[in-house]
Amino acid sequence: MTNTLKYKGSLANRTTAAQERARIETLARHGEQVVLDFSDVISLSGSYADELFGVFTQRHGVQALKSTLKIKGASPAVTRAIGLAIQHRMTANAA
Repeated sequence: MTNTLKYKGSLANRTTAAQERARIETLARHGEQVVLDFSDVISLSGSYADELFGVFTQRHGVQALKSTLKIKGASPAVTRAIGLAIQHRMTANAA
């Protein structure tokens, strides 16, 4: 089953990102794929991206990230913030 989670506005709160990550991890544990719809997101802070995507990747690995999460409608700036957060966590793990 696929679940679509839709976001809007400016996403900047690390606590909110942690709650969303927990929600996504619960869905993933049940074998569900999650589509994150960022079509209406204006901006995504580095801390939000790190808490949601960086921590998810650190805990579960890149393969789980690719198989569980699909990103839809993200602007180039949002996509860049997500990529940087994942890259930062993976680089930190390798050190």
